[in-house]
Amino acid sequence: MRKFLLLIAVFILGFMALGQIRVLVVDESEGLGESLRLLAVIRALKATGFFVFQALQKFPTERWEGEPFQVAIYLPAKGPYVWLCSPWPETGLPEEFRLALARLREAFTQAFSPLREVRGPEKDLYPLLLTVSLASLGYLGGR
Repeated sequence: MRKFLLLIAVFILGFMALGQIRVLVVDESEGLGESLRLLAVIRALKATGFFVFQALQKFPTERWEGEPFQVAIYLPAKGPYVWLCSPWPETGLPEEFRLALARLREAFTQAFSPLREVRGPEKDLYPLLLTVSLASLGYLGGR
């Protein structure tokens, strides 16, 4: 039990050192059920205090002038996937950031299973292409 509490304390202190993770969510889903699942997972993650979310209803085409996001979640209108985009390979990220990505992946997997599978660049090329597109518009890149 003490090891578990110590692990949680290290996890929380690591996030405090990292600061909040800025997440862009692009929700093009058409069903009420998926939108409610998305709302529930965002509220749960936001309550932790480690994540800050901003949502769009369509994939962006205009240049972003604000602070870039560190992660993007893309929920297309149809299809079996939720795309998780990050401008860096996970192996090169600090441990705290890898834990945050794992938490995001786990939360979205739980929320959308069995309707959709969460996929990142380690499993598919499409999230990498989305990442390049978002980074070129200034949406991704902030650490």
